[in-house]
Amino acid sequence: MSAWNSALVCANPASVWPPEMAALTIKQSKNPLFVMGYLLNNIPEEIAEKSLEIAKKRDLTVVATGGSSLTLSKMNYKSRVTGVVELINNLKNPEWKGFDGKGNYDLVCFIGVPYYIGSQGLSTLKNFAPHIKTLTLCRFMHPNADMSYPNMSYEEWLDWLTKLIDSLE
Repeated sequence: MSAWNSALVCANPASVWPPEMAALTIKQSKNPLFVMGYLLNNIPEEIAEKSLEIAKKRDLTVVATGGSSLTLSKMNYKSRVTGVVELINNLKNPEWKGFDGKGNYDLVCFIGVPYYIGSQGLSTLKNFAPHIKTLTLCRFMHPNADMSYPNMSYEEWLDWLTKLIDSLE
């Protein structure tokens, strides 16, 4: 008998995607958003560096939540700053013009958002924002995302992020 796995009991479970497919999804997006949470302050800096590399390669709008702007500013990167709950509430509105005035986003990527709030935010977007696809680049599976990475070790996570970056070329 195996342990209960929330990813297997969700009504619309996330698809577990390899980094190449995640890169293709980002490339095909017309107006993507990259949300970086405060966990970037608590994990090795190389994850923040890889996250910024992803953002720079595709010119993604970056939003810092929960204090991740501290890490991003140390790396001389300017980002939008907002609370994750406020951001989720804005994303639900299909008429929201976004941070750049180009309209709402069609893809929202998440990294570094704590699991307990990320799960709730992703659930909200899944149920109340059908105009948005969600992709998590976190180390742990998010069943409420449209696309997610599987649970993996830190070394595997670094490898997946590196493959994603390579595939964005």
